Amino acid sequence: MTTTRTAAAMADVLDCGHPATPDTSGTGATGYAIDPATDATRCYPCSDEREREAMTRANTFVAYVSTDGRTLTTWPGGHLATIDPADAHQHGQRIYTPSGGRWTRYVWHATDVDGGRWGGVNGGPGLVIRMRRLRVCTWQTEVGNGRSSRYCHRRATHAGRGGAFDLYCRTHARQVFDLYGWTTTALPPRALAPVTA
Repeated sequence: MTTTRTAAAMADVLDCGHPATPDTSGTGATGYAIDPATDATRCYPCSDEREREAMTRANTFVAYVSTDGRTLTTWPGGHLATIDPADAHQHGQRIYTPSGGRWTRYVWHATDVDGGRWGGVNGGPGLVIRMRRLRVCTWQTEVGNGRSSRYCHRRATHAGRGGAFDLYCRTHARQVFDLYGWTTTALPPRALAPVTA
């Protein structure tokens, strides 16, 4: 989804059925997104919803790290995933390139709205990042004592039928079959290669 801002006059209603997102910067420009495949125009909320839906089927995804380092967002700032608290306060690591240059490397891990785990590297908060889906079991375990459930975090070896986010380790693949009758398929060894920190 390509996003653009323009001061040109637009039709009152976009292809999504809503008006363009109003200008908040004071420049007089309205905001909308254009689908590069179909040239369909969408307001920012509809575009954000489409990006979230596309993320559930993807194994790699381009997003933005928010300036506070707490969330992955779309270009207009719509929420895609929550960055792990430990990564939100990192200072980055100085890396030297083969040509003698240097840059600061930030490693990010995030959890999307469906519980899928993601990892990626970029130059810091506020910048674009290519995230890769981590091959982590999505089974949730109840903790008790009022605390919320936790993810298994073991390496997934089986895929469920719910999409790219539905991954299980060997133990929990057997458990979902025993409990719910859900069948899973074994993942190929190289599928969804993990991001190394």
